[in-house]
Amino acid sequence: MPPRPTLARCLLQSCRTQNPLTRLRSVPLTRLSRCPVPRRHYAFDPRRPQYNRFQQASALWKISPAFRGAVIIVGGGITVWIGSNIERAPVTGRLRFNCVSEEYEAELGRMGYQEAMQDHRDEILSPRDPRHVMVGRVLARLLPASGLKGDWEYHIIDDDSEINAFVIPG
Repeated sequence: MPPRPTLARCLLQSCRTQNPLTRLRSVPLTRLSRCPVPRRHYAFDPRRPQYNRFQQASALWKISPAFRGAVIIVGGGITVWIGSNIERAPVTGRLRFNCVSEEYEAELGRMGYQEAMQDHRDEILSPRDPRHVMVGRVLARLLPASGLKGDWEYHIIDDDSEINAFVIPG
């Protein structure tokens, strides 16, 4: 058996052709296949079997029509549920996702209002307080410009430790 040529000798022989454009075509494939290929250290070695964590799941998707049907039914159900809960916002006209009914939202608002009134019953300002009158004038100009309709009730909580405002639905 003849000795195997080194990689440098193989490359040198392939570069000795006269036309530089045909260098790679001039070397027979059998000669290049006999040249030793330097071993590179890759994280993925194609000669070694690889661990595939999701091998069963991908095989299940390809083989089982019941699994495929379940995924399609669940995906379709979620799509229908999202599509049926999209509505147009009354003020801005933009589409929004809302899966809470107006009745449930009003009930949450009533519970939140009662809780706020119980927690801060000693700190609520009288309607005759000048700050309460000033907020009323601002709201009288702000509400018609915003386009929001309905009866608005407001209370001012006199608490110096918190500077905050909130709106309760309902």
